[in-house]
Amino acid sequence: MNYPERIGEELQLELDKLQKEYNELLVKEERYRLLAEHARDVIWTMKLDGTITYISPAVTQLRGLTVEEAMNQSTDQILTPDSLVKVVKYIQDQIKLFTEGMPLESFRDEVDYYRKDGTIMPAEVIAYSIPGKDFDSVTILGVTRDITERKQFELKLLEQANQLKELNATKDKFFSIIAHDLRNPFSAILGLSELLRIEANDIENHSMTNFADLIHSTAQQTYALLENLLDWAKSQQNSFPFLPERLSINSLIANEIGRLKANADQKNIALVDSSSEEIFVTADEKMISTVIRNLISNAIKYTPRNGSVTVETIMTKDQVEVSVLDTGVGMNKKTIEQLFKVENSLTNPGTENEKGTGLGLILSKEFVEKHGGKIMVESETGSGSRFCFSIPLICCDAN
Repeated sequence: MNYPERIGEELQLELDKLQKEYNELLVKEERYRLLAEHARDVIWTMKLDGTITYISPAVTQLRGLTVEEAMNQSTDQILTPDSLVKVVKYIQDQIKLFTEGMPLESFRDEVDYYRKDGTIMPAEVIAYSIPGKDFDSVTILGVTRDITERKQFELKLLEQANQLKELNATKDKFFSIIAHDLRNPFSAILGLSELLRIEANDIENHSMTNFADLIHSTAQQTYALLENLLDWAKSQQNSFPFLPERLSINSLIANEIGRLKANADQKNIALVDSSSEEIFVTADEKMISTVIRNLISNAIKYTPRNGSVTVETIMTKDQVEVSVLDTGVGMNKKTIEQLFKVENSLTNPGTENEKGTGLGLILSKEFVEKHGGKIMVESETGSGSRFCFSIPLICCDAN
């Protein structure tokens, strides 16, 4: 074989080798193209200057945009402000590393994208910076995965964890009340009644009257606590019947003022009904009566002798607002924040050492919210308190 023939044969072998490598590259390219175009995740590439050079068709399913629409968007149209800060920082870091001749870094974080309809799609993004010989040839290759379902599941788990925490607090509070707040008054009643039984013949009439008043007062407080406790237990089990009907809010207020007048008289507290025109609502009588009773009872408890407790009503276009104002000891901001939390419910004694559990306020809040209303409090230490609840004139249905 002469020299030209050998050269021609070697060239042919080299061409065959190059053709084979080229065919293999075509197969690989087609393989990756098929993977990219049929993947559920969005695959994309971007230059360091922020120019998007490729987006896979999955962007239509995830963000509702065509590939052309997505590639023509600016970064602030793609990402929420907080997420944009993360991505811009990553790109800036890569530019700095490239300029300094350092190895480029990867990116993995949760990023929020805008969908075409303006809603937000939470996503997990993994990106790698592929080095190049110059700035323009550096490519960021990224994968975006929709994690909406995962975030919803995490939120549900968090809600369940909070519910479990609240249930545990409820259980602890329940046992605490049974073990302490119910036992103590019964012990007092039993002790006083035992003393009356043993020494009835030797006790003077005025002392016997005092004993009887103490027993009666303690029994009243214990019965009120027991009522709240049983109602609260029912509400926690969702077994408290909700029976809305048309009723007069003024009549409910008058009934509860009459029921609690003796308690107010013991401390010489003026119990005033300042409600004006008669207001009719569609609500559950027992629930709203319980709310009014608890607010008035609390006001009496924390108002010193010779003070006053006033009940007011205001009707707006679609709701009624009932306020209970007192001239009592008041509360600071920290105390107010803890009022309606079962795990922090207060047991501060009243002005004459009346016992309390904070359970009445928690129960009142649940009953008001059951009607679609709100309960609020305004107070300052030493300046009295204003407890107010509002409910629609026609509440939500029993379902």
